[in-house]
Amino acid sequence: MDMHRLMGRVLLTLPMVAMAIPMPAQASLDLLARITKEKDITVTQRVQIDKNIDIRVRLNEDYAGAAEADAVANQLNEGNTVAGNIGNQVPGHGPSYGINRHARIADSINTNQGIVGVNQDVGNMVNQANVVAVALTTSPSSVTNSQAEADQVNRRNDVVQREHLVRGPDGVLLVPPDRSATIEDSVNGNSGVIGVNQNSGNMNNQLNQLALAIGQGSKVALSEAALGQVNTGNRVLEVATIREDRISGSVNNNSGIVGVNQSSGNMNNQASVVSMAVLTSRVAITTP
Repeated sequence: MDMHRLMGRVLLTLPMVAMAIPMPAQASLDLLARITKEKDITVTQRVQIDKNIDIRVRLNEDYAGAAEADAVANQLNEGNTVAGNIGNQVPGHGPSYGINRHARIADSINTNQGIVGVNQDVGNMVNQANVVAVALTTSPSSVTNSQAEADQVNRRNDVVQREHLVRGPDGVLLVPPDRSATIEDSVNGNSGVIGVNQNSGNMNNQLNQLALAIGQGSKVALSEAALGQVNTGNRVLEVATIREDRISGSVNNNSGIVGVNQSSGNMNNQASVVSMAVLTSRVAITTP
């Protein structure tokens, strides 16, 4: 908005009749002008880029061979109960619970080749599995397909655990942990397919699963993996419990597929699920 004040002087000349000497008459007039300016500038810019890529491949060919590997695993823990006084005791200190659970893999599962599966458990109501499915074809024209499905369920479970802890004057515990799972200096230098499960808890599901399809000269490779895990309606009551999970100096310098599950807890689902379809086709370009 611009406003200007304009001051001007207007001269008026009128004839005089009554006077003997005619003289021009003058008058002064002030003018005030206000000027208002309004300007609206609107800029609207819209950029929209849509890209739709639809690729459909149809292959009609007769194949001389096929390799298909299916690995299916179902594990279920339902309506189970673990109760009572569970713990450690030092003579002369408190009640005797008398139940200790420790899982340890030390200096083991080293420098192996091929397919290795290890399950170790000192808990209650535990499902452990190593599932491997391998299919191989050397047909010059083939299709490979691998599928791996796993389903693990823990439902309506109940855990009650009490431990009597005794400490020395320096505050250090005089009893070892009630539950411990240890992998030490193990699972090193292996090649191939390695699966390790270790558990010291309650109602756990552990799984290492592999589906592998290999086609030498295959033109199509399909792979699919599915995993379902459920924990529902569970209750855990623990008083003064100590749990340890430890992996030290382990699972080193391996080649291939390695799956390791370790648990010292309650109602856990652990899984390593691998589905792999491999083709080895050769393409050559020749010139006359």
